[in-house]
Amino acid sequence: MNRTLTLAALATLSIAGAAAAQPYRGGTATLYDQPNFQGASVTITQSTPDLGRWRFNDRAQSARFEGRWLICEHDDFRGRCQEVRGDVPNLHQYGLMAQISSLEPAGRPDGPGRPGGPGPGPGFPGGGARGVDGATTVFFPRPTVRGLDVAAGDRGANAYCRSQGLGRAVWYDSSSRAREAVGPDGELVGRSDVLRDLLCRKY
Repeated sequence: MNRTLTLAALATLSIAGAAAAQPYRGGTATLYDQPNFQGASVTITQSTPDLGRWRFNDRAQSARFEGRWLICEHDDFRGRCQEVRGDVPNLHQYGLMAQISSLEPAGRPDGPGRPGGPGPGPGFPGGGARGVDGATTVFFPRPTVRGLDVAAGDRGANAYCRSQGLGRAVWYDSSSRAREAVGPDGELVGRSDVLRDLLCRKY
């Protein structure tokens, strides 16, 4: 009886070990050094903390992603990161044209953790440049979404703060203008006043 139980336990451990050894299958990411999938390319199939090892650091201008991937502007998944999928003929739409230094399949069970708030606000994706922490507020000198400025106004300021997992906007400056900006619902708008020196409540 004990021998049977021991063999069964060993079999279970072997199966579990084999399952744990299976590689994470998150699809592929093919990066191109020119827009519209032109030029030299490299195909990535695993977590890559330093594209310099592939001689492709800060070179990608377009990409094709199979599955969900996280792309970051600095090595070791630091700096601004963005989750992407599908074909991206021009990485300028994410503000990461020729700025990707690391990437990995999104949701890796064994990948490094990513800090995050409760989730994005309406119209804006989460993430973006990290703000400067104060005692009760977080300061963003130049709020951007996908590399574009955010149109000035209370709705846009509050939406941006919520997209960072923070409370409402406390104060912002609107004396700067841009030829193109992101509106409060995530839509592109033409020339408009844009947010600068935005303060968001922490709670």
